[in-house]
Amino acid sequence: MTPRWHDPALLEHLVRVRQPWDRLTRRIVRAALAKFLPDPPGPLVEIGAGGGQLREWLSPELATQTTHTEPSEPFLQSLRSRYPGANAIAADATRLPFDDGTVSSVLALCVLDTLPDLATVRDELHRVLRAGGVVLHILDLATSPDALFPELIAGGEIPLTNFARDPALLAVLTDSQKAQLPPANDFDEVLAIPWEPFTRFVRMLEAARQPVVANLGPYAQLHQPGRLDPDRLAHDYMATTAHADQLLALNRTLLKLTLTAHQMGREWPLRAVSARTHVRNKLTTAFGPEHGFAIAFAGPVGAWEVASENELPEGTRFLLRHAGRTTSRTELGTIPGTPVEELEGGSPQSPTGHAIRATTVELFAACKETPN
Repeated sequence: MTPRWHDPALLEHLVRVRQPWDRLTRRIVRAALAKFLPDPPGPLVEIGAGGGQLREWLSPELATQTTHTEPSEPFLQSLRSRYPGANAIAADATRLPFDDGTVSSVLALCVLDTLPDLATVRDELHRVLRAGGVVLHILDLATSPDALFPELIAGGEIPLTNFARDPALLAVLTDSQKAQLPPANDFDEVLAIPWEPFTRFVRMLEAARQPVVANLGPYAQLHQPGRLDPDRLAHDYMATTAHADQLLALNRTLLKLTLTAHQMGREWPLRAVSARTHVRNKLTTAFGPEHGFAIAFAGPVGAWEVASENELPEGTRFLLRHAGRTTSRTELGTIPGTPVEELEGGSPQSPTGHAIRATTVELFAACKETPN
């Protein structure tokens, strides 16, 4: 497990990131729990509980029925300190301390997208769940690259930052330059390029002593034999993208590399990748009927609220967080996914008001099938 999954400072950071969207996320989570959990819910288990963020969104009734499991001792200490009355135990999701068929439902917040061995965890969840029991995974942040990067790399691709949708770069590009960029939207986290054309071109530029190679940040030495470490690349990628100035500098460099490749007639097949879609497809496959599950829901759920003008950036009327990324607009926009009102059994409500704050949460629910 990477060091950051043991660092309590990460929990404090995530609390700050989530705070502006807390009411909306709570509403979506509670609607999902009411919609997909068995009635009555029975004993619940949370895997990868971290510092207890999900417990904050549970109703008091569900909280008393939930056992929180967490493999990291520092995280577990944080949870116990925050919720002294919580039933929290040290346990890894691959080896849960519960008898076969004794758990009603398994909850997880931003966990299944980080696991290197999803199949083993899935089989363990299947073991402890009752027939008809539910796995409910909640993803309210950006997905972790820890799982996505190794899978793309194993498939022969290198994940790059999505410089094709950087507003600062798009503002200065000509139409002909924009036409050289791959189709992508604001919520595609990465652009993937096959290993061979990338490393071949960078190697040629290095031999020609082109300075652009030195400015490639996490990608600067990938063309050198033995330098590709998926875990290190994911770590360096996250470190760079966490700083706006570093991200802009890297995006400028990748854009320059792309335009230069096109000018020289080089092969440069970029494609946009949505990490959330990747995770969704991965979970749908992992929890399919051949593994004893039926998919109940997979996709984003959106909610909105009226905000006061001083709560939003100046000139903003519509603030949306989707796929872990926040975008602002001067006019009302569309909220991706299923409206939360549908989960609540009501009719969808279109955003109305002068200032709107909206968010989406990626939900995945799978039910353990009853044996014939």
